[in-house]
Amino acid sequence: MHLLSGDRFYGRRKRAYETTAASARRAGTDMRAAAVCLACLLLLAAALPAAAAGEDDAGRYVVHWFNGDGAEVYFDGEYEGAIAETELTVAADPAAPPAREYTVWRGERLLYTGFITKTPAAGETVHLFPQRYQVEQPAPGAGVNETGWYLIYRSDGEEVSIDDTFVGVVEGGTLRVAVNTTLPSPEEFVCRNKERGTMSRHQLPPLPPPGGTVHVYTSVQPAPYASSLPVETSPTPLPGFGAAAAAAGLLIAASYLGKR
Repeated sequence: MHLLSGDRFYGRRKRAYETTAASARRAGTDMRAAAVCLACLLLLAAALPAAAAGEDDAGRYVVHWFNGDGAEVYFDGEYEGAIAETELTVAADPAAPPAREYTVWRGERLLYTGFITKTPAAGETVHLFPQRYQVEQPAPGAGVNETGWYLIYRSDGEEVSIDDTFVGVVEGGTLRVAVNTTLPSPEEFVCRNKERGTMSRHQLPPLPPPGGTVHVYTSVQPAPYASSLPVETSPTPLPGFGAAAAAAGLLIAASYLGKR
């Protein structure tokens, strides 16, 4: 029987150990590279569909209305649809001028006028909620003096008095009342319906700006509770740094695997 000397025996064991360790290191490196590839693929799969959706999404408005479904909504006089389940989604048109105001009608009666101060960016949602009153600034370039207006939204036929002074009868759902903006602000207005024998008393909001109009609502329902207010939706991000990093990771991993 041929026996190996001690040095030769231990030398072969050392080389075998080193070969096994090197193979294990290569296997571990290959597994890490494969994991990098998989992570990059998952990142790309998440980023690219969102980017594609963002390219086609010009943004939207959501009109909230809590006084009954079926009310008709107009943006700058253009019909956009009817309220269903307390809201209406209106797609923004990037080719059109920014919308300035929206109105809510029921038949021939104007229920509400809201003013739009923000245009949605691509992928963004702007929520429009009814308020107890809205301040309309004078149109740019309009002649302005000390006169402003209250526009009171009530039922047709009601007689309106401001601080015990009769100011008119509601027609078409509104009554416009001129006020001097340099005088003290009136305190309240009273609405009387002689046919029904009803009367209601309401506090007036602050005076309008010179040349402007304060729209006053007494029956518009704001958001029922604070938790119903949705969070403003941010624009959908385009495939920027995340997708670029994923692509770079794929290239590096593929290059390394190719060298193996």
